[in-house]
Amino acid sequence: MRLDVKNLNFGYTKKVQILHNINFSVESGQLVSLIGPNGSGKTTIIKCINQILSPQSGQIFLDGTNVHTMRTMELAKKVGYVPQMTKNFMGGTVLDAVLMGRRPYIKWKITDYDVTLVLEILKKLEITHLAHKEYEALSGGQKQKVLIARALAQNPDVYLFDEPTSFLDIKNQLEIMNMAKELVHQHHKLVIMVVHDLTMALRYSDYIVLLEKGSVISQGVSHQVLNSENIFNVYGVNVNILEGNYVAPI
Repeated sequence: MRLDVKNLNFGYTKKVQILHNINFSVESGQLVSLIGPNGSGKTTIIKCINQILSPQSGQIFLDGTNVHTMRTMELAKKVGYVPQMTKNFMGGTVLDAVLMGRRPYIKWKITDYDVTLVLEILKKLEITHLAHKEYEALSGGQKQKVLIARALAQNPDVYLFDEPTSFLDIKNQLEIMNMAKELVHQHHKLVIMVVHDLTMALRYSDYIVLLEKGSVISQGVSHQVLNSENIFNVYGVNVNILEGNYVAPI
């Protein structure tokens, strides 16, 4: 699966432009990190890819098909989206929430296969014990893992993760990052994630797109993009890149 973003522009009004002529191409077998300061347009790009927002101009293609010409369920079979957090999730249990990920494949009713698959995903993420708890009663970190489980249940070709580790402790952060790496390198998926932790981005990414004020400043393999000069120019912070892929402020 190949994703091409071509000359993408977005703004809520003509005077407030969020994205300026964004271009990049990535494909299955890559973990791609979108990095940059707050307000640089990372989440907006994710939402444009997933049809949540419509670009003012430019196009986004999945294997040559414009995503904004695809039907919602057709896109849902190809793209799974994990938001930062959902504020108004429909009532129901964790099992109900994750089964929603099977919606693109359900014709008449939920099958035994759907339930079995979802239970396997809950086990993989170590949240089986939450299956019959109300989603709204969970902690922020637990909710985040449920949203990731829902995306896994879709089994798409492309995963869009918007700060997937933001509510998680270090153990669960590493678990999610390793799971993303497994999706890419063992299952040949394309994973695109918004990341704020530069050390995580450096350690796990195959490709990085560095953004500032809605424009691409640099893109390429992680060590080409995440260097001391680029980090200072974009973040205004002096750092050293230490052995072991660690970004250390000076």
